[in-house]
Amino acid sequence: MGDHGWMRRKTWLAPAWAALALGACGSPSAPDAGWAQVSEHTSCEALLRQYCAGAFGFTVRSDGRFTVGPADNGATQSGAVTEAERAQLSADVSQVSANLMASPQCEPAQTIPGSSDQVDLTDARQGPVRVYDLGGTVGSVCYRGGRAQAASLHTDLAALTAKYYPRPFPPS
Repeated sequence: MGDHGWMRRKTWLAPAWAALALGACGSPSAPDAGWAQVSEHTSCEALLRQYCAGAFGFTVRSDGRFTVGPADNGATQSGAVTEAERAQLSADVSQVSANLMASPQCEPAQTIPGSSDQVDLTDARQGPVRVYDLGGTVGSVCYRGGRAQAASLHTDLAALTAKYYPRPFPPS
């Protein structure tokens, strides 16, 4: 008797899950349910903060919308990355998320005192996790989620920061 009740539930759940999956796939800009956002924060030793891309933060949400800031005065700027850029970030995040529970790996790196670059992934299961950290520990770069995967996410997010982060920010 117990098996029949389980089979009824299984039969009912399968169409429900299929409908949810198809609904998510039907929209080209549907966010990935596994991650909420990815952010880059930088500091630039030789530049005033308003000219350092990422100094006030650059955040891309899973639906492709981005926010620059907030600056010290509360200013923000928002927009959206292209669908291809969002899809690439989603692929990068998927690769990092597969190994997010692993311990961070650090290796020696030349760092400039007063300069840093951090990437934080806010994952639906883990909350915010630092997946890339250059300059947080002098003389090293640290990765979480796999070295190659975190480096790829950093490279792609840094390209978006360079493209969409206005300089100066906030505008004078």
